[in-house]
Amino acid sequence: MFYKINNNQLYPTLSKLESDGLIKLESYEKESYRPARKIYKITDAGIEDLKSWIVEPSEPGDWDEFLLKQYSAWLIKPETMMPLIEGIKREHKERLEGYMDKVAELREQYHPLTNDYPIFSSIAVVELGIRFERSFLEWCDYIVGCLNENRM
Repeated sequence: MFYKINNNQLYPTLSKLESDGLIKLESYEKESYRPARKIYKITDAGIEDLKSWIVEPSEPGDWDEFLLKQYSAWLIKPETMMPLIEGIKREHKERLEGYMDKVAELREQYHPLTNDYPIFSSIAVVELGIRFERSFLEWCDYIVGCLNENRM
C-alpha cells in the first residue's frame, strides 16, 4: 500500500520480530493448491514497541516511513501526536518556501520561458513539489483538527 517490501526482506523481518517476542504465529491458512500462509498476531510487547517507533523522529524526507507511522498513529494519544504533526508541518512549510523561492528565481532569470527550453521541465517538476507541499500542509491542519475534535 504505502511501503514496498520484497520477500528477501519480509521473511527475515518476520522471523526476527517473532524471536524478539513482538509477534507470534497465530495460525496457518491453507488455500487449495498454494502453500500454507502463516498468520501472525502482534503481541502486547509488539504494540508497545510500535508505539515507541511511531513517535521516533524520522529522517527528513523519509515519506515511506512517515506514512507507515501514521498508519498506526491511532495507538498514540492526540496530545503526543499533535506536536509531532506540527513539527513535520514546519519542515514541509520550509520546503514549500524553498521551492517557491526557487521557482520565482528561475522564472525571473529565464523569462519568457517556452516549452522547448530545458529549464521549462525543471520548473514543472518544482511546481509539482509546491503542489505536494501545499497539499501536505492542508492535510496536517486537517489531522490536527481531527485530533482536537476527536473525530474525523
